[in-house]
Amino acid sequence: MAETHKHDVPSDSKPGWLTEHRELIFSGVAGLLLLAGWLTGRADAPRALSLGLLLGAYAAGGFYTLREAWQSVRNRRFDIDVLMIVAAGGAAALGAWEEGALLLFLFSLGHALEHMAMERARKAIEALAELAPKTAMVQRDGKEIEVPVEALQLGDRVIVKPGQRLPADGQVASGNSAVDQAPVTGESMPVDKQPGDKVFAGTINGEGALLVEVTKLAGESTLARMVKMVAEAQVQISPTQRFTDRFEKIFVPVVLVGAVLLIALPPLFGYPFAESFYRAMAVLVAASPCALAIATPSAYCLALRAPRAAAC
Repeated sequence: MAETHKHDVPSDSKPGWLTEHRELIFSGVAGLLLLAGWLTGRADAPRALSLGLLLGAYAAGGFYTLREAWQSVRNRRFDIDVLMIVAAGGAAALGAWEEGALLLFLFSLGHALEHMAMERARKAIEALAELAPKTAMVQRDGKEIEVPVEALQLGDRVIVKPGQRLPADGQVASGNSAVDQAPVTGESMPVDKQPGDKVFAGTINGEGALLVEVTKLAGESTLARMVKMVAEAQVQISPTQRFTDRFEKIFVPVVLVGAVLLIALPPLFGYPFAESFYRAMAVLVAASPCALAIATPSAYCLALRAPRAAAC
């Protein structure tokens, strides 16, 4: 399901809370309507009321799934979005409105969790990239000059005043101070630094001034490598998701073809069409792999943390 992000917000925009969480809101509305429809059905309320609530659950839970299923069909690809829509329609044809609404609710929840995890990763990358200052005060030819961090050279000596962030990875040449390394290493307490100790770009100097000799260029710093690792992790497909993608490419067409055969073949041998249709719809509903559909997104959401890597 990694390819289904047609409605994601561009990274350079600043969406509001409602826009950013719209998928989760739709999924939550679908769940509430499903619960309300189920309860009214059990409370002997008018069937029209229960059915109306369940139809609302269909609409909310299937909104994004239907959009993506349509895109898949237009691209001549039958994926799990298509199967879920067809299965929900099959459940409705059987009169099992609750089961169909539950399928769409669980699937929409899985999509919402996955996209939230990806959005959180994107924000983490942006936050990491903002840790390092843009400029640095350097001693060159007996003068102090301010240069862009990208212009720092190996061996440059950078002046870091109290309270400033370190602009580059390096080694303390002179001075003593406590440096807050939590943004990079996750350490809860500042670490005392003295001449000869290593320091990292993006960390925060304490009360003492430091003179730091640059040992790594801006693009090779620990912070820059962390940003690169998080960015790569965001776009990489896990083995579980790779298996899921391969599985659905075979599973979905087989189920759809099987359902069509169950509808078309039995009447040729004298079986009632209504019975064949019922069995085909039952197979569609039973074959919908909700657990498989929601497993990978749930794992993403639970496993993803704001990156705090140990400095290498």
